[in-house]
Amino acid sequence: MTRIAVTGASGKLGAATLNFLLESGVPPRDLTAVVRDPGKASALAQRGIQVRRADYTDATSLENAFRGIQRLAFISTSALGEERMLQHRHVVNAARTARVAHIFYTSVIKPAADAKFAASPGHFHTEELIRASGIPHTLFRNNLYMDLVPLMFGGAQATGKLAHNGGAGRVGFVARQDVAEALATSLSLDQQEGRTYAITAPTPYSLADVAAALARASMKSISYDPLTSEDFRKLLQAIPLPPPVVEMSVALGEAIRAGEFDAGSDDVEQLMGRAPLTLDALLKG
Repeated sequence: MTRIAVTGASGKLGAATLNFLLESGVPPRDLTAVVRDPGKASALAQRGIQVRRADYTDATSLENAFRGIQRLAFISTSALGEERMLQHRHVVNAARTARVAHIFYTSVIKPAADAKFAASPGHFHTEELIRASGIPHTLFRNNLYMDLVPLMFGGAQATGKLAHNGGAGRVGFVARQDVAEALATSLSLDQQEGRTYAITAPTPYSLADVAAALARASMKSISYDPLTSEDFRKLLQAIPLPPPVVEMSVALGEAIRAGEFDAGSDDVEQLMGRAPLTLDALLKG
């Protein structure tokens, strides 16, 4: 018996990963959902999955939750900066103390200590922590979720223009469900130690490609309007959006412009045994 645990199991990615593990034939008795609030995991418990409470801020709770776990799907926190690193240190240290045999970590497509994307440095340093721990590991370097495209760019369908500061940058958008299925597949396989997967589209999308896909889905004329970061900031302020959201959006655009999400790979297709969802399919679905 190989016991698999998934952290953040009441979240969208964690819950979907557990669902794919069940669908692939993993017995529910071999699965553990690690959650901060067990009350939000009642649906998982009803399916026979063991639910254990743990909080990334509570090292002891993590150690207890990881006891007896062979394969740990470590889904990164939403926190940033030092808060993220404190939480991630707790997870890695707890996994070592509990003698977890293998960590599967959800990283970012191009982790870097110095990056415009705010989450990237934390992923870079967490990968370093995992390597230093000596625990066998597999890295899932995920690109941006395709599911965010309507939220990020949906306003273009009303205005006829996708105005953004991403320049000529490209993004290998990948659907969350495909990320979950690929992660579940890897968790089910042997000989995954030392593997690094690029979880991204086979061919990245330019923002002009995104505008064209939105146009096809809405049957409207939509063009890409490249802006400077300052002009994009003024546009967002005029909506108006809260200042933290404005700055986060501008920084994301600068990361796109800098090529931090420009990566293509067939790793998702190889893991799932089928082509990943396309942007056209997602928008029309």
